[in-house]
Amino acid sequence: MTNKALNFLSILFGLKQSRRYFPEERQVCVFNKRPILYRGFSPNSAQESINELQERLEAQGFLSTISGKFDLETEEAVIKFQKANNLQVDGIVGPLSWSCLFYPKLYRNQKSMSPKLQDAVKELQIILNEEGFFKKEPDGYFSRETERGVKRFQRTYGLKDDGIVGAATWAVLLGMRQKIDNKSFIQLVYFLSPQSWFLWEQFLMISFIILGIYYSPIPGNEPKLSTALATAYGLTCIVPFLLECLPIKPSKESNLPLLQYAPYVLTGIFWKPIINFLGTLFN
Repeated sequence: MTNKALNFLSILFGLKQSRRYFPEERQVCVFNKRPILYRGFSPNSAQESINELQERLEAQGFLSTISGKFDLETEEAVIKFQKANNLQVDGIVGPLSWSCLFYPKLYRNQKSMSPKLQDAVKELQIILNEEGFFKKEPDGYFSRETERGVKRFQRTYGLKDDGIVGAATWAVLLGMRQKIDNKSFIQLVYFLSPQSWFLWEQFLMISFIILGIYYSPIPGNEPKLSTALATAYGLTCIVPFLLECLPIKPSKESNLPLLQYAPYVLTGIFWKPIINFLGTLFN
């Protein structure tokens, strides 16, 4: 009987399952059954990983016996470890579990900085320094500048920008991410918070619309600045929806990121016809 059938029967009849739920084959296979491949990879690598996993779990007090096999006791130890570290509790050692096993949580003003923690901070600073998020020489001290670099890194790669280097941040730091081609533009804005970035985008949209309004080749009197600002702000609320319906699409050129706002200049140029058209819709 399949796991799905067991789950269904337990729900239908209120029975206790004799075995716990296991992830679907597809769910596990996407990442966990397809190991990271590289030159020199051998079948022994899987066994070495199991040995290393059990050694780490034993050292941290989650496992009592090293068997060299991923047995039930090892799975239970993994589950205890995941619960203790607020990870997804599934008994599967994925990237976050590995990161948490090998790298400690780091943050500013930690009560005690052991040599192990200082080494981890230095490794963190080296990675941040190589990618331009931390300008100082790595020293193993989690300073305010280090925290800022961590937050910038987190914002750049879509992580929660809390300045805390946990399992997810370590996993991304160590390579679980896509390469950013346009670093120059990223470095201009990565210091902004998500709320500030929203305001910055709003400012750019309004600026480009006003640019179109005042440099429009269409004959007519230029509006007052207050009128232009109000018009531009109002258009920012509807233009994104209009652009979805038009064949005009924002530029995806990574080396010219501001070109994505070019349609807003066109919107400013034709602001009068657009306002008149909207007026007819509501009349």
